[in-house]
Amino acid sequence: MQKVSTLIILALLMISCSGKVKLKKDLEMTKADFQVRPVITNQTIEQNLKESVRVAKDKGPAAVEFMASDLFLKGNDASLNGDSALSALIFKYIVKLRPENIFLRKKYAVELIKNGNLQDAKNQLFFLIEKGDKELVSKAKLLLAGVYTALKEESDSIKIYEEIVYSGSEQHFEACIFLSKAYAKKEKYNSAFDVLNKCEKKDKENKPSYRYYKARIYFEQGNKKAAQKSLVRALKASESHFQSVLLLGHIYEQDDKEEKALKVYKSFLKNNPENYPVLTRYVNLLFARSEMKTVIPYLEKLVELDPENLNLKVRVGVLYTEANRINEAKSIFEEILTKIPNASDKVLYYLASLYQHTEDHEDAIKYYGMITAESPLYFDGNLQIAKILNFLALRDTFTGGKKGERRFKSFIAAKEKRGDLNVELNVILAEYFESLDRPNDAIRVLESLKDDKKFTRAHQYRLAILYEQTKNYKMSDAIMLGMLDENPDNADALNFLGYSMLERGSDIEQAYKFINKAISLKPNDSTIKDSLGWYYYKKGEYKKAYREIKEAWQNLQDDVVVTKHLALVYRAMKKYDKAKEYYVEALKNVESVSEREEVLKELESLENLRLPASQ
Repeated sequence: MQKVSTLIILALLMISCSGKVKLKKDLEMTKADFQVRPVITNQTIEQNLKESVRVAKDKGPAAVEFMASDLFLKGNDASLNGDSALSALIFKYIVKLRPENIFLRKKYAVELIKNGNLQDAKNQLFFLIEKGDKELVSKAKLLLAGVYTALKEESDSIKIYEEIVYSGSEQHFEACIFLSKAYAKKEKYNSAFDVLNKCEKKDKENKPSYRYYKARIYFEQGNKKAAQKSLVRALKASESHFQSVLLLGHIYEQDDKEEKALKVYKSFLKNNPENYPVLTRYVNLLFARSEMKTVIPYLEKLVELDPENLNLKVRVGVLYTEANRINEAKSIFEEILTKIPNASDKVLYYLASLYQHTEDHEDAIKYYGMITAESPLYFDGNLQIAKILNFLALRDTFTGGKKGERRFKSFIAAKEKRGDLNVELNVILAEYFESLDRPNDAIRVLESLKDDKKFTRAHQYRLAILYEQTKNYKMSDAIMLGMLDENPDNADALNFLGYSMLERGSDIEQAYKFINKAISLKPNDSTIKDSLGWYYYKKGEYKKAYREIKEAWQNLQDDVVVTKHLALVYRAMKKYDKAKEYYVEALKNVESVSEREEVLKELESLENLRLPASQ
């Protein structure tokens, strides 16, 4: 808009009328007198203005008045459109037409200041100070002091402020504040306080502000106690003085007195609920303290005051999510996406995770899929898609379908070209095969990844478990012994080997050596405790077995194997009711069909036992 408006001004700058204009009976000015071709350089514009002013002066007073009025409209329009350079240039020639007009001089000075032409502005302000009335002189002096400050001519600036404050009969708030700041900047603190005290006595209306600025000087000196006292006095004079609230709260926060800061902000907001700066500070402090339930209504108010601030809306959406207000959170994030289709990857991720949470799988896949490859969330977004497709494939397979598995595999194949995704996505595919009791398929997938740099020890460990499930002990032992070659004190590898040997019954004493060393390395590891208990069970030492496995189960209550071990120990001790209790507990957590069938089979055999009445 600004460029278009400026071009219009340039095009019409010197066109005073479309035909002949009758100014007086004895004066006619034609369009040709003032017509100038539209141009875009200031130099050409100035040449045209100079010539037009000359023509107007030659025509006489009426032409001068006409031209000045016409240019004023154009100069004012340029100013309103933010083109202070063009406006200042036009006013320069208006002043040449009417050099004694104080109002035009003032407009010209202001446009020069806005345009950064401070030296020329000074000359205009000197004229105003010399020729203007009392009120205008006061304003011109204030502007001139500001110009001196901008030009780093601080001594001249201070002189003018002092003249306004100490010589003027009327009190001028801005002059008082600027002079006190200038003194404080030069570390003339007593002079700064004298100014503020003097002004406060005369200017009752701005009393809170003077006390606030005194507090700022105290604060800059490091005298927080005096600053607090002055701020409290400022708020006593006016409870709605938000600058004092902000500084007082800031001091409390610096001193780790957050409760006091919160109290100050909250008290102020009761009567001023729409004060944006204080509301923002209060919200940020509540966030820092993780007071998420408390912060929601205040954050909602911020969004209401600043509805275009998408960062605030994202924060509201996250809070709604944490508060389990899922539909409201979805609505917020979808609104953001409507306004900004290419919204941040975080917004897409949040929205996708919400749909994943509510099991709206296709929408979750859609939004995760919109995250671009350049985003740091791209990796995890694709992992989430794979997990969803894994779930859908399992559900489809259990009902006799094949479409879900084909879709899942197709997604993995499409993403395999990205090296950073290949391992993790195929690990999820291997987990899918494990869930369907297809360990050989899972092994095939993991074996294809062994040479990848991202195939970690954790993945090797998983492959070893699969080898053991298929009774390929040679391969599982090779993986674990390889880990022990690298680190003889690898407690997890020692435990794996020991437990595996117990299960296959090959050499339980060698198994004990592995497990015992593992327990010495990690004495509080519940998984290793379970292995030790299982060794005692195999030895028929059921009390020792019970002690170790029960302690392990306390930390691994969702682990099917440990729960089943505890059931077997109770069974061996002929505590059949307790054994049944833990078999049922194990059933709650089984994930594979084979595990479920095994536990049910053991439960059935338990039911066939003849239980004495006392048990």
